[in-house]
Amino acid sequence: MTDKFKADLAVGAFLLACLIPSAGMLVLPEERAAANQDLAPPPQLTVDGSFNTEVLNDFSDYLSDHFALRQELITAQAALDAGVFRVSAQDDVLLGRDGWLFYRETLDDYLRTAPMTQRQLWASARCLSLIQEYAAGRGARLYFTVVPNKASLYPEFLPDVGAPLEGSAGIDRLVPLLEQEGVAYIDLFSPLRGQDEVLYYRTDSHWDARGAALAHDTVISAMGKSDQQPFFPGSTHTGGEHLGDLYEMLYPTGTVTEPETVYDRAFTFSYVRQPRSPEDQRIETENPARSGNLLMFRDSFGNSLHSFLADAFGSALFSRSMPYQLSLLDQAGADTVLIEIVERNLEWLCQRAPILPAPERLLTGTPPQGEAALTLGQAGGDPGALEGYVRLEGSLSGEMDSDSPIYIQLGEQLYEASPAGEDWEGGAPFTLYVPEGSLTGQAQALYLHDGALYASAAAAILR
Repeated sequence: MTDKFKADLAVGAFLLACLIPSAGMLVLPEERAAANQDLAPPPQLTVDGSFNTEVLNDFSDYLSDHFALRQELITAQAALDAGVFRVSAQDDVLLGRDGWLFYRETLDDYLRTAPMTQRQLWASARCLSLIQEYAAGRGARLYFTVVPNKASLYPEFLPDVGAPLEGSAGIDRLVPLLEQEGVAYIDLFSPLRGQDEVLYYRTDSHWDARGAALAHDTVISAMGKSDQQPFFPGSTHTGGEHLGDLYEMLYPTGTVTEPETVYDRAFTFSYVRQPRSPEDQRIETENPARSGNLLMFRDSFGNSLHSFLADAFGSALFSRSMPYQLSLLDQAGADTVLIEIVERNLEWLCQRAPILPAPERLLTGTPPQGEAALTLGQAGGDPGALEGYVRLEGSLSGEMDSDSPIYIQLGEQLYEASPAGEDWEGGAPFTLYVPEGSLTGQAQALYLHDGALYASAAAAILR
């Protein structure tokens, strides 16, 4: 065998290996997305009746996401990077000690490198206060709770990321503002930190059933429900194997699992309609053995928590709507509203305004004109978000108190806006829903500066 033949053979083998992933798409079944992946859709030659000028880029994205054996190759590369170089092949996943995995984005909370501003924290508390006011007007009581990041509870399993900066964590800065606004806050940090046993999965971003059970007990106790007995610690057994979401993101075809804990005590609730999965946007339950009606706005931590809470109420509606759709309160006939959010998403409270009618306020006297500038416009989006109402979004720039409400004058009517919006770079954003037909050509904002009430110059409402 000549050297030239050997070289040709090596080149041929290399080219054949390169063809396998693309050629395999013709014969191998479509691979599912792993964990939180969003795979590119098939390319389209036309979009809205016109030629798609991005078709080549779309085809490239599709090929990158769908070539044969993609998940296996990603898993092999991730295992090599982790085992040899101790680095994560997935930007969103952080390799911890002793096989632990963490969401990388939670490092900002742990290290306090991207703290919320005082205005953002106050705005979060104020939005919750407005939700509480709306709920109280319908005979319901609001409770708010925050689920700790895994890194906040078990920092000893983090890699060497450095020490947190001086100052308080965001949740510790938020709690006093909640107290000032009169929002009923249920602390989950203390009871979870007070347990010697680990209550979160090593390879998942969430708590296990024991963590959810302890959260349930804490919430139910704070609500004063005496017809429900605690679950934690309780008798448990292993009911199966759990594939961690962080592990699946890092190793799409990996098979390492953790034991799934199941409580021996059976739930007594039933589903109104059997959900497809705990990830469903809307889950409804009923339990004739219990009293009270619950509306819970929850995130993925509610996947396991909702079963425990469903067992504690006569009826319950669990919603993943964000922003919070308060019309569900009437649909559920709830007397109790619970908002649960994970620590890493606290800033959503001041970015995604709740969907509710802006409360009307009364003004006596005429405040002097200040220097803050108002921009206000009618927002697009879902026209059915709040039937009979128009969504307005705006911003107030200039000197104002960090804890100043924002009031919008439309003709003779004054409304308080939710101090929340996506753009925090150009000032203090706000959002409000006002009745159709209430819009005037111009609007004016009222705000506090050094404790005194001022009015902005009138501004046209942009359409």
